[in-house]
Amino acid sequence: MSRAIAFLDRLIGWIAAGALGITFVLLVYNVAARYLISFGWVSPSVQLNWVFEICVFLLVWAVLLGVARIEKRAQHIRVDFLYNSFGPKGQMATEVFALVFAMGVAGFFIYSGHLVVQDALFWDERSETTLRTPFWILYAALPVAFVVHLLFIIERFRLLVTTGESAKQAQFD
Repeated sequence: MSRAIAFLDRLIGWIAAGALGITFVLLVYNVAARYLISFGWVSPSVQLNWVFEICVFLLVWAVLLGVARIEKRAQHIRVDFLYNSFGPKGQMATEVFALVFAMGVAGFFIYSGHLVVQDALFWDERSETTLRTPFWILYAALPVAFVVHLLFIIERFRLLVTTGESAKQAQFD
């Protein structure tokens, strides 16, 4: 399972980086087009009215998937001074509690995200731009990202229970 999780982690890194790269290119294009239009060098038809919509979709996906990668590495913010004041058994109990709680939170977001996606599909919610992009694509980021998040939490839990090692101590590429 560790190899599959490592592959998923790298894949998500590439997906998030690609989404951010595409967002950057689209925004630069639209800003450049706006200036070229204002100088009268190009026709207003070159400016795309859907760029910001697609950028928001891509950023939401990139951020939510990126949060899952942070969870995998245990690089999220936590109260270290309190955690460090516990002995090894207290730290282990704290980690177990936090991971079990995180599993519950991930389960909640998977379930609620699924409901939102179902509603968007049922009502055929779409954007108002020329693309008429279905909103379920945006909303699906929540359950999909939290399924990945849950997989990473389960892997961290497995690592903690079998080796006693926290993901905070592990090395990542």
